[in-house]
Amino acid sequence: LRGGSSKATTKERKKMGKIVLALLLQCAWINGEGIVQRQGVFSRGKLGLVRDSSPRLTLRGGSSKASTPPNQYSVTLKLNNVWSANESAPTTIEVQPMRIDDISAWYPEMPLHTNPLQAKTWPLNNNFCSKYETLIETVYVGSQWVSEKGITYHQWIRSGPRRDIFFDPSKVVAAVVTCGGLCPGLNNVVREIAKTLILSYGVKEVYGIPFGYRGFYSYEWKNLSLSYVDQIHKRGGSVLGSSRGGHDLQRIMKALEDKGVNQVYVIGGDGTHRGANAISREAARRKIPMSVCGVPKTIDNDIAFIDKSFGFDTAVEEAVKVINCAHVEAADCVNGVGIVKVMGRECGFVAMHATLAANDVDICLLPEVEFDVDLLMGHVAKLLETRGHCLIVVAEGAGQEHFAGVDLGTDASGNKKLPDVGHFLKDTTKSWFAARNKTVQVRYMDPSYQIRSVPASATDSIYCSALGSNAVHGAMAGFTGFSCGQINSRYVYIPIEDMCATGIKVQVRALLLCGRAGVCARETGPVRGS
Repeated sequence: LRGGSSKATTKERKKMGKIVLALLLQCAWINGEGIVQRQGVFSRGKLGLVRDSSPRLTLRGGSSKASTPPNQYSVTLKLNNVWSANESAPTTIEVQPMRIDDISAWYPEMPLHTNPLQAKTWPLNNNFCSKYETLIETVYVGSQWVSEKGITYHQWIRSGPRRDIFFDPSKVVAAVVTCGGLCPGLNNVVREIAKTLILSYGVKEVYGIPFGYRGFYSYEWKNLSLSYVDQIHKRGGSVLGSSRGGHDLQRIMKALEDKGVNQVYVIGGDGTHRGANAISREAARRKIPMSVCGVPKTIDNDIAFIDKSFGFDTAVEEAVKVINCAHVEAADCVNGVGIVKVMGRECGFVAMHATLAANDVDICLLPEVEFDVDLLMGHVAKLLETRGHCLIVVAEGAGQEHFAGVDLGTDASGNKKLPDVGHFLKDTTKSWFAARNKTVQVRYMDPSYQIRSVPASATDSIYCSALGSNAVHGAMAGFTGFSCGQINSRYVYIPIEDMCATGIKVQVRALLLCGRAGVCARETGPVRGS
């Protein structure tokens, strides 16, 4: 109660109205003298930024001092005396610090440089971060769901420009590469990285690497000048080209050293980020002051920690357009069955969100949930009897249990090639009803390549710009082995090895009735999954 109780005195009401609780932050950043303790506050029930400019990061990368493996730190941060509305005694919350490597800690004798952004006259000058400024993701207090799931809270390095930077911009040579499959927004990220380097920091040499990792040693590099990147955000795909595989570490390192590259920006999924982390560690092992950072890209939206990956919103929007067309095709014929296959090898976020957005889908099939063919077709038959048509959305990785013994090998990235569940459903639907002397008209659509090759939507364009610029700010500050992402609507730097350690899937908990559609829905909660 903040003032409504008749038992509360005026003094008590004023005190409760402020809702300011002191927390003892047993800070997990370890320096040479041990644990540093700091004070933080809860203000109006929300945890504010934890600002601390003094602790030095424990090294994680190629340094000889990096002996602590990820997720096995000796100290966790504790928030004591956290107020809980439904508990008589304050509670304690543990927070896991997420460290990233800092090149300046490896080379303490090298002088720092003044960020040229300080000379700007516009308000950006007021928006600098402290070097080791961190924030803690949204904390849920008194949540039974969190207690049951054993959710871990994390403390992240906040992204953004620093007043002092490690690299001299006049000596920076940067390389940008896109790897893996195409995704809406790739060009937006490339453009923002190049423009931030050139316009904000005055970097003279920014190169684009053609066709993924193999482009470092197999193709001529492109000069990412302002004129070259000016209009690339208006087209889909990647102006650099993209491909899978080709990660030959020694040849890549030789190419980087020959060109004098000291900043590498890698845009791709978890496999691509593992390659980036290998480059970062090898550079540290060779004692080369090189920042290697990533921007997470997966149209499936299955990267851990982040709110969402860029291109996902665009993919859902484009998928809905195709679903609407399939609905018209199925509804405008006798016993029409529309089937739309969308992306989603191991998780069904695109299929699920497109289903919820379209509001016309009868059946949504996800990789996370196995299905029985007879039960599925029986439900289709009931829909045809009652409504005259049926609409199915299926993720490409769904139904793999029906292809036991089928081995199509792997692609260049080592991903297992999947049998086509879309054609399987199409043929199964026809044969199942034919065996029962019933005629159905199947309308099958596979818009996968169409969806991933379109330009980014307005929302994704803004998101991509923020990711690209914040990646540059982190690299210029001297951080390495990190990826930039949005967590709880805040941009932070994520250790690559932690991000790649686990993916996420749709957490199916119940059947959500959305209009007339029965939709498999992800479990709701404070995090996307683990």
